[in-house]
Amino acid sequence: MEGRGRAARVRAVVGPALGLWWASRVALFAVVTLMSFVLALPPAARIRGTGGWLLERFVWWDAFHFLRIADRGYLPPELPCCDQAFFPGYPFATWTASVFTRGNLVLAGLLVTQVAASVAVVLLWRVAVQPGPRGQGGNGSRVAGDPRVGRVAVLLLAVSPYGIFLSSVYSEALFLALSLGAWLAGLRGRWWWAGALAGAAAATRVNGLFLAAALAVMYLLQLRAQGRWRPRPHVVALAAPFLAVAGYLTYLRHRTGSWTDWQHAQSLSWQRETAWPWEGLRIGWHSLVTAPSHDLVVTRALDLVAVLGGLAFTAFLLWRRRWAEAVFLAPNVGVLVASTTLQSAPRYALTWFPLYLMAARWAVRDRPWGGRYVVPVALTVAPPLLAVLSVTFAMHLWIA
Repeated sequence: MEGRGRAARVRAVVGPALGLWWASRVALFAVVTLMSFVLALPPAARIRGTGGWLLERFVWWDAFHFLRIADRGYLPPELPCCDQAFFPGYPFATWTASVFTRGNLVLAGLLVTQVAASVAVVLLWRVAVQPGPRGQGGNGSRVAGDPRVGRVAVLLLAVSPYGIFLSSVYSEALFLALSLGAWLAGLRGRWWWAGALAGAAAATRVNGLFLAAALAVMYLLQLRAQGRWRPRPHVVALAAPFLAVAGYLTYLRHRTGSWTDWQHAQSLSWQRETAWPWEGLRIGWHSLVTAPSHDLVVTRALDLVAVLGGLAFTAFLLWRRRWAEAVFLAPNVGVLVASTTLQSAPRYALTWFPLYLMAARWAVRDRPWGGRYVVPVALTVAPPLLAVLSVTFAMHLWIA
C-alpha cells in the first residue's frame, strides 16, 4: 500500500509538470518549423544528411563548440578558437547519448537537452513544494507544500522568452537539472547526493561553484535549525564542485601550459574581461546606445534588463532572508556585472531557478501589491517574445 501511495504522489507531480512543459515545447517546435518554412530559410549549411535543415533550426552558435568537443575532444587551442571556454559535462553527456542515436551527435545533443529539461521541470516542481524546516531558507514556509507554487514555477519556466536554449544543443538544461537535483537533495538532508550532483553541475558550467556556496549556506542553516554545530562526515561532499573545476583547469594546464587558459578563451572570443561593477554597467549601457543595428539594440537592452532584474531579485531574496537562494543568485549576477560584456545574460538567467520559485510564491500569495498579476502578465508578454526570439534563433541571428 505504501508503495502504491508513493507512486501516486510521484505521478501527481510528474504528470502536471511534464504536461505543462511538453505542451510548451510542442507549440515552440511547431512555431519554429512553420515560420522557417514561411520565411523560406536556406538549406542546412553545416549539418548534412537527412533532417539537416530541421535540426539546424535548433543547432547554432555555441552548439558547434559542444558538438566538436563531443566528437574530437579538446583539440590544441590554436586550431578551433576557444573550445576550452566550454566545460566538458555537456559534451561528455552528448558523446555518451550518441550510443542511442547511432553516432549522430546532433541528435544526441538534442536528446540530452530534452531529457535534462524534462527532469529539470519535475525537480523544479518538487523543490517548489518541498516543505523545509524553519530557518533553512528564510521566510515563506506558509506556502511550502502548496502544489500551486510548483505549477506556477513550471509555467513561468515554460514560457520564458529565451526558452529556445532549453530545447537546443546548449548546456543550460543539463546544468539546471543537475542544480535542482542537488538543491532538492540538500533540502532533504541527503548531502552525499547533493555534493555529487553539484559536482556534475560544476563539470558542466563553472557556475556550479556558486551552487556549492549556496548549498554550504543551506547546510549551516540546517545545523542551526537542528541546534547542533558539529557537521557530519557527509559535509565533505560539498567539495565535489571545487574538485570538478580544479580537475578541468588542471587538464587545461596540462594541455596548454597555462592555468588561465579558460579565462583567456573567454577574453579572446567574447572580449570578456573583469571590471568593476559600475564599469560593467556603464559598458553595458554604452554598448546599447551605440548599437549599430536594431536587432543588437533589442538584444543589448534585454542583456541590461536581465542583469538589473537579477540585482533587484537578489536584493529581494536578501530582504526576505532567503539566504541560500540569495547566495546562489548573487554571484551568478555578479560575474556578469563585474565584466566588460553583459552578453548572453538572459540565456544565463534560465538557470537562475530561485527567480522562478520566488515569482511563483509571490503569485500564490496573491499580495495586493502585485502578486495576483504575475501569471496574467507572464502569459500575455512572455509567449509572443518566446516565439519571436525562437524564430530569430532559427534564422541564425544572434539573440543571446
